[in-house]
Amino acid sequence: MDGHRIALDAMGGDHAPHVTLQGAREALEAWPGLFLYLVGDEAVLRPALAKHGFSAALLARAEVVHASQVVSMEDKATSILKEKKDSSIRIAAQLVREGKAHGMVSMGHTGAAMVASSLVIGKLEGVDRPALASVMPNTQGGPTVLLDVGANVDCRADHIAQFAVMGSVYAEEVLGLERPRVGILSVGEEDGKGTDVTKDASAMLRELEIRFEGNAEGRDIWNGNFDVIACDGFVGNVVLKSSEALAEGIIGGLKDSFMESAITKLAGLMARPALRRFKQRLDYTEYGGAPLLGVKGVSIIGHGRSDHKAVRNAIRAALRAVEHRLHERIQERVAQLLPQD
Repeated sequence: MDGHRIALDAMGGDHAPHVTLQGAREALEAWPGLFLYLVGDEAVLRPALAKHGFSAALLARAEVVHASQVVSMEDKATSILKEKKDSSIRIAAQLVREGKAHGMVSMGHTGAAMVASSLVIGKLEGVDRPALASVMPNTQGGPTVLLDVGANVDCRADHIAQFAVMGSVYAEEVLGLERPRVGILSVGEEDGKGTDVTKDASAMLRELEIRFEGNAEGRDIWNGNFDVIACDGFVGNVVLKSSEALAEGIIGGLKDSFMESAITKLAGLMARPALRRFKQRLDYTEYGGAPLLGVKGVSIIGHGRSDHKAVRNAIRAALRAVEHRLHERIQERVAQLLPQD
């Protein structure tokens, strides 16, 4: 079991276990140093392995870990603590806690995955609230890290300052952005704009040794003026969901427009390579999932409607975070920059 070990919640997601197993197989084929724990109902998973192309060589780098329960979208996030202790999400997190896996990936119940990560894997020392980070494509062809995008609805100023520090570490260590430019999402670029919380968070960040560049407006998520933008989870989740819907609407609208006549169909055929590249830049499956920053390990949480490509890329995201020892780097920076109680 050399290399990096990732626990995959094979039962998580709208189309599990078929897309999770397909994505797992593609990940094993792509990264020889990967070892996967496939967590879920053994009676379901084992017969499906051959169907999804798991060769003997790939099975040597995979192990089915039985979990008798699945967290449904109707279940409470906290169900993993009592009613569903043997769920695939809980068992995947337990493998990380026990040190058997370096990280976990789940496309299942987002709330349950966050509870499992925070309470089973555990929070890093000095981190009050782990934050869910989303990598957004910008018009300069690079990534913008937006956090928090849903883990924390109500936040104090010091929480948002912590998010900014953790996002900066992620952008630098995993995305390779040197001295990432950090901002606080607000309603204007001037220092006096925003709520008391955002203004207090800005004041805190100005005292830290990070590249803080003040308030970021909504447009700055897309224009590449900032590398990391911090906000509370309520605002971040609204931005994320509306952005995904807008991207799908743009792509769908372009397709419909090109089907209106013979001339537009021909134009569509000629524009297909450019449209494919455009779609790829907007496609959330390219990043696979969002890292939950601030826990004692790596946790990648993806969309419930993820396809096999998103699962594969979520595993890739987990691998990169493990390779860069992300949680250790975050722990170091939090201890260095933020006051400890």
